[in-house]
Amino acid sequence: MDFNCVKPGPGGQLMLFHQPFTIVEKIQLLQRSILVNSFAYYELNDNLLPDYKYDANCKQLEELAMSHPAEYKRSKYYEYMHDFCGDGGSNGAHQTTGFDLISRIKKSNKDLYNRIWNDAFVALRLKKERQYE
Repeated sequence: MDFNCVKPGPGGQLMLFHQPFTIVEKIQLLQRSILVNSFAYYELNDNLLPDYKYDANCKQLEELAMSHPAEYKRSKYYEYMHDFCGDGGSNGAHQTTGFDLISRIKKSNKDLYNRIWNDAFVALRLKKERQYE
């Protein structure tokens, strides 16, 4: 299985989609990746992705949210990430640190919190195992 899901593109790295995902599925995959990475970083004090790859995922999500707002609102994680990409602001800045995403989930959806915890834990373990191969 190929886990190399990032490629160079205009404006940075982009997540690759190897099958024809719908816009909502692409949005949800990016959101889930961001949530798992935020959990690893803020709760487990470790990185799954280098900052530039995380930033590229955030930028790609922002572009999809801006070009497909109805689909973004229908996404599974919209409740927690409704303001994650911001509105672009006058200087094009956006809020993408993810520092408060996990606390939002923890307060309202313990099951999702536990699933993200498990995903982050397993991903970090796999990352560490690969470092020693």
